[in-house]
Amino acid sequence: MSRLVRRMLTTAALGALALTTVGSVGGAASAAAGAPRSMGPPEYSSAWVGYGTSGRWFRYVSTTVTVPPQVVPPSHGGSATVWLNGIGSVVPTQITVAPGGGPVSWGDPGRSGTFRISPRIGDRLTLSIYYDQHGHDYLTATDITRHTTQTVRTNVPKMTYLHARLFAWVYNDVTPPLADTPLWQFTNSRVTTYSGDHGTIVGPWTTSKTIVSTASTASGTVIASPSGLSNGGQDFTAWLRALPSSYNIALAGYQAHGRSFRFISTTLTVPPRVLSKDHLGDAVIGLHTSCGSQCQGPFAVIEVLPGGGPGSVQYQGFLTPGNFLVSPRVGDRLVISIYYDQRGRDYFTATDLTQHTTQTVRLEAGGINPVFDWARLSAVVGGTVPQPAADTRLWQFTGSHLTTYDGVHGTITGPWQTSTLIRTSDGTSTSTVVASPSGLSNGGQDFGVWLRHR
Repeated sequence: MSRLVRRMLTTAALGALALTTVGSVGGAASAAAGAPRSMGPPEYSSAWVGYGTSGRWFRYVSTTVTVPPQVVPPSHGGSATVWLNGIGSVVPTQITVAPGGGPVSWGDPGRSGTFRISPRIGDRLTLSIYYDQHGHDYLTATDITRHTTQTVRTNVPKMTYLHARLFAWVYNDVTPPLADTPLWQFTNSRVTTYSGDHGTIVGPWTTSKTIVSTASTASGTVIASPSGLSNGGQDFTAWLRALPSSYNIALAGYQAHGRSFRFISTTLTVPPRVLSKDHLGDAVIGLHTSCGSQCQGPFAVIEVLPGGGPGSVQYQGFLTPGNFLVSPRVGDRLVISIYYDQRGRDYFTATDLTQHTTQTVRLEAGGINPVFDWARLSAVVGGTVPQPAADTRLWQFTGSHLTTYDGVHGTITGPWQTSTLIRTSDGTSTSTVVASPSGLSNGGQDFGVWLRHR
C-alpha cells in the first residue's frame, strides 16, 4: 500500500471525514430542539413517518392529502394513513390511501373494507374518523376533486382511543434516494378529544414526530422524517430522506458508523487505469477506530489498484502492510473482505472469481480488543485532478455487506448510521465536487464511484 494512501487514510481517520453533514439527521434534531411546548421527543419507527398525539382521549381525526405518484416500491410501503388506536383492541381504526390512486381502504376492530371512492393522481382527498363514544365509528373519505364522498359506519367495542396519528408507511429497508423526496403532503389536519377540545396536530395534548430509521432508533440512519409543522400545526410533509453527506479531500464512497464492525466485504470488477498514479483512483475498503486527534490506529484496510497486475491487491494492518499473491487482470471480478475475530486478529481475504485464485492473510490487529466503529467503502482520489470531459466511472462496488460485533448483518445502510463520502476540491460542501458515488441500489449493496465533470 502506497505511503500516500496510508497518509490519506490516517488523515481521514483523524478527522478529515468527521461528518460535515447536510440531511435529515441534523434537521430532525434541530426541529426537536426548537419545538413548541406541547411537542414531545421524537419517536423512531421501522415503518411510520409523520406525527402522533397522546396524553388525551381522542374521538376525531381528519386531514386532507393530494394523491402523489408511487415513489417507494409497493413492497416498501408508500401509503398515507390516519388512525385512532388505544385500549379496547389491538387493531387500530384507520383509513389508508395508496400512492398512484385506486380504492381507499378502511378498517377498525370489527372489520375492514374499501370505499367506493377511487381517486387518481393529483386528486385532493379528505379523510376523517369519528368515534361517537357509544359503540360506533364513522369513517369518511371525500374526493374533493371529483365531488364524491362516502361514510362507513361500523360497530365497535367500547374504545378508549389514546392516540391519533397521521403518517406515511415507509419500511426502513428502502434504499435512500439521491435527494430528499416528498412522499405525502398532509394539510388542514384536525383532532378532537372525548371532552370536546378541538385542535390541530399541536393542541392541548402532547405531540411527537415519528421518524423511520434503519435501526428503528436514533442510532440508525434516518430513512424518512416529517417536515416541521406549519399553518398553525395543521400541515406537514412526509419526506423520504437522502443519506447525510460528508465532504473531504481524499475519498468518494460510503461510510457506516454508530456500531462496532467485525466484517466488511464487497465485489469489484478491476477497471483500466483512468487517473495517473499520482492521483491514485484506487479502491479501498476498511475498518477503522475513532479514538481522538492523536490516534494512529488501529485500522485494517484492503486497497485495489486499477489496471490490475502483480502487487495490485494490497492489505494494511495497523503496523504491517503487504501484497496479496492474487494478481487480477482488467475485467476480473474480485471479492475482498476483512474479518476481525474480536481476539486481536484480522483476516484479510482476496478472491479472484475470474481466475479462481484466493488468499487469506492473518495479522495482529495492533491493539488489545480494538473497537472498529467505522466501516468504509470508497475510492481514493488525491491531488489536483484534471477535469474529465464527462462523468467517468472509476469503480463499481457490488454485493457489499457489513457485520457488527454482536452479529447483526446488513448492507451499506444496515441498522446503523450511514453517510455519503464526497471528495471536493478543498474538502468542504461549498467547493467543487471532484468525485462522488452514485446512489445505492440492490438493497443498499451496490454503487459506483465517479470522477465528476466540473
